[in-house]
Amino acid sequence: MICPQCNKHYENGKFCPECGTKLIEKPIDNGVNVNLGDANAISGGLHVSDSHAVHNEDKSVHNITDNSSSTVTNVNIAAQKSDVELRQENENQFIKAVRERVVDGLTRQKEVELEQIARDWKINPHHAHQIIEAERKSAEILSGGQGNEYYAGKVLQNVYDAVNTNQADILKRLFIPLEELAKTMDDGNVQYYYYMLLASQNPAGCIVSFVNHHTDNYWQLFWTCIAYVKLEQVQNAVALIPRLGGFGGPHGDIDLLTALENLSDFRRTKNDYFFQQLQTNLHGAISGGLSELLRPLLYAVQELAKEKQQPEDWYAFYVQTTLKELSPEKEKHMSKDIPQMPTPPAMPKFDPQAVQLKQSQGWNALQAAQQMGLGKMPSMQDTQVQLNAMRNQIMESIPPMPQAAQETDKTII
Repeated sequence: MICPQCNKHYENGKFCPECGTKLIEKPIDNGVNVNLGDANAISGGLHVSDSHAVHNEDKSVHNITDNSSSTVTNVNIAAQKSDVELRQENENQFIKAVRERVVDGLTRQKEVELEQIARDWKINPHHAHQIIEAERKSAEILSGGQGNEYYAGKVLQNVYDAVNTNQADILKRLFIPLEELAKTMDDGNVQYYYYMLLASQNPAGCIVSFVNHHTDNYWQLFWTCIAYVKLEQVQNAVALIPRLGGFGGPHGDIDLLTALENLSDFRRTKNDYFFQQLQTNLHGAISGGLSELLRPLLYAVQELAKEKQQPEDWYAFYVQTTLKELSPEKEKHMSKDIPQMPTPPAMPKFDPQAVQLKQSQGWNALQAAQQMGLGKMPSMQDTQVQLNAMRNQIMESIPPMPQAAQETDKTII
């Protein structure tokens, strides 16, 4: 018995005493023991005896000998492969087997078959489960996208029309259904417009989505580079370009991204060197081939290289929203939408002659003051009358002389 996980031989038992994997019988072919980790794994699970030998009707010894030597040569080649290479080839074969079985749905019988194949090819059970789940989800996305083709076409047409007419508010509404389509469809147009709108309206969110994504997507990589440029993190964008080139896309796409980096550096440093590099890379983007979907972006970069922009409607969204951070610096004016506080009028001077009071119920302070003569200069006659009245009051306050005292004085005299 042999353990497919540890590749060790045991005489008795049904399970491996070290890892617990179920033991399988050691394959025997024509009396020659063959290890499961070499030629058997390379041949996709077939025994080495199932060689390509062709026996003619005469069964000549010459033909049999040649084919046998070819089989031995294959075994020697397999023996020269490293364990890492063998494991990688086994994994590739296992992935192929999984894809063949998940196309029409994964049944229990197919799961049992894959479990047996994983054991035969020495695939770790946990890793095999991860491969099966990943391929199953991928198959579901592809099958779900086929049913959404009609709806996706309508949404894309609306998005395309809104972009061409620079309707930013409408594009914000269309982003929600477009996002749902991008989750279930691998269509290039859906992926392009989804990540374009995400980078245009929420560059930080585009970067977070990329960081949380476990597999590379061409348009996600492209627009993540632009999101980094918009946030003035050009070095991060430069680091992603080699991964983008691994997809084998048009060379003009890479030149256009480099031109955007040059434009960002030129706006930041005002160095003419970056402006010259910008023109060179724009020329390379045109002559080197460019993805058809990126034509509006190319025109937008050319427009932003000018000091004054007058974009046409069909690429104005890219100038005014997608790449607005790369526009020339302008004087900052207060927005007209913000209401301005009016200047308060000067306080009028008080003119008592202009005050006209209407009779009102209750006590009127100004009228009472006027009646009391307050605020008026008295005349000389009024002043004399007041003085006489005051003198009379004083004289009246002096008490009269007593009569008895006056008579006594007269008698003595």
